[in-house]
Amino acid sequence: MENYKKMMQQKISLKAIMLCLGSAIFMIGQQGYLSKYKPDGDFGDFFDGFQIGVFMALAMWFIASMAYIGAVLKDEKKLKEIYIKETDERNVKISEMTGAKLYNSIIAPILLATFIAGYFSAEVFFTLLAIILFITVVTWARSLYFCKNM
Repeated sequence: MENYKKMMQQKISLKAIMLCLGSAIFMIGQQGYLSKYKPDGDFGDFFDGFQIGVFMALAMWFIASMAYIGAVLKDEKKLKEIYIKETDERNVKISEMTGAKLYNSIIAPILLATFIAGYFSAEVFFTLLAIILFITVVTWARSLYFCKNM
């Protein structure tokens, strides 16, 4: 259980680092240092709103998950429940069959590429955004299917 506790503490540290790094990059963009690359017209306004919305959603998710993990670490009973749930054979098999680990490792780079592409091409931006939505829908659908049939 100590190894699991250390892993949960590392998750908090990693999320805190990602939040700080993301905040710094977001602030650099919002201060106008990248304004020479900013798209013009309606797409430029949409792109600004998209960046703000995604950053705020991710920041709130990171903060909420760090608070949740912190609360779980203080309660041994809750920590044991979470450990059992994560290591349950059925949940592990569903995770393997839905490709959840692949989903988690592939979405972040595609989202980063989407942000970068937005500075250069609206078509590539929307294509990458559609890819993210497609992968998400397929992963969720497979998860629902396997949860009901296993």
